[in-house]
Amino acid sequence: MSLRKLQPQHIFTGVELLPPGQVLVVETSGKIIDIVPVADAGEGIEQVEGWISPGLINCHCHLELSHLQGVVPEKTGLPGFVQQILTHRDADTHRLQQAMESADHSMWEAGIQAVGDICNRIDSLDVKNASRITYHHFIEVSGWMPEVAEKRYHSAVQIVQSFLQRSGRASLVPHAPYSVSEELWKLLMPNFPEQPITIHNQESKAEQLLFETGKGEWPDFFAAWQINHEHFKPSGNSSLQTVFPYLQSASSLLLVHNTYTSAADIEWAESRHPSIFWCLCPRANKYIENALPPLELLRQKNCRIVLGTDSLASNHSLSLLDELKMLSLHFPSIPAEEMLRWATSEGAAALQLEDQLGLLRPGTHPGILQLENISPNHEIGDGTRITRWW
Repeated sequence: MSLRKLQPQHIFTGVELLPPGQVLVVETSGKIIDIVPVADAGEGIEQVEGWISPGLINCHCHLELSHLQGVVPEKTGLPGFVQQILTHRDADTHRLQQAMESADHSMWEAGIQAVGDICNRIDSLDVKNASRITYHHFIEVSGWMPEVAEKRYHSAVQIVQSFLQRSGRASLVPHAPYSVSEELWKLLMPNFPEQPITIHNQESKAEQLLFETGKGEWPDFFAAWQINHEHFKPSGNSSLQTVFPYLQSASSLLLVHNTYTSAADIEWAESRHPSIFWCLCPRANKYIENALPPLELLRQKNCRIVLGTDSLASNHSLSLLDELKMLSLHFPSIPAEEMLRWATSEGAAALQLEDQLGLLRPGTHPGILQLENISPNHEIGDGTRITRWW
């Protein structure tokens, strides 16, 4: 067995930052053997600049939209963004495949080990099966009109079966509160137990207004696209509180974006589900709504936070390091090790991959990254960079 012994300035295990003087012992295949004090490591120790970390976990991505990079203008607001996606998302197969292959490669090079990817069709299957990244496929269903519920549901079930047959990891999930009818919710719910389930949550003020009053930009959007809206009756509550009862049987629940989530909604949801992960995609939020999620509020409430990149239609890269840099810029008091925990062990737990990824644990292959230029105060900055070792 051929081993390498790496001694960085710090080892971040996925949970904690170890003090200096620790050595990561690893097989040349990338399999973790142990972490030991330097005094017990023997000969052949390699000095490594910066920190060592497990591979990163991107909990929210839309690989299928990679061909739309630079197509959608920034700061359109969410209804305008969705309209642009619906207008431009179709493309020839060769262009789609090339864009997805490039995006997948860029994520691997950026240190991403696993991805929770939103899928509306099977186009990405070949790319993912050839990838070194571990994917959990969230097969997304939408249908605001009750009369399309059966058709949309059965079409999505066929897609799920294709992914399960060829890749093994897939969940059937709702798109967003404003795009799933009660009839469709009832069809989806039996699929939620024992699965990680994700939903776009409170991404815009328009979503809140729709459920509280029935007014705002979404009814205008439905009218413009000739989507029958007559069945909908506002609950008078937030969108999250309105749809949350449909989601409570999920094994783990990823609420994505949360840009306009209130303290009351956080407390309400946390008291009703034991395994909620609040997935933040800050650069996409800035791109679409020119806003950031309430990160300090989520931390105050001791929420489990994970990170995503969203898509190249709403972001300039699919790099979690770029997301960390954005958060560090706006929330400089949060130490790098806390943010890295969101991007490693917490992300793996959210996707139910914690037995394989997210931790530097003996016997696993979680990916090994070198992070350089983290400040002495443990801040991630513009100069921080990632190099993949395995």
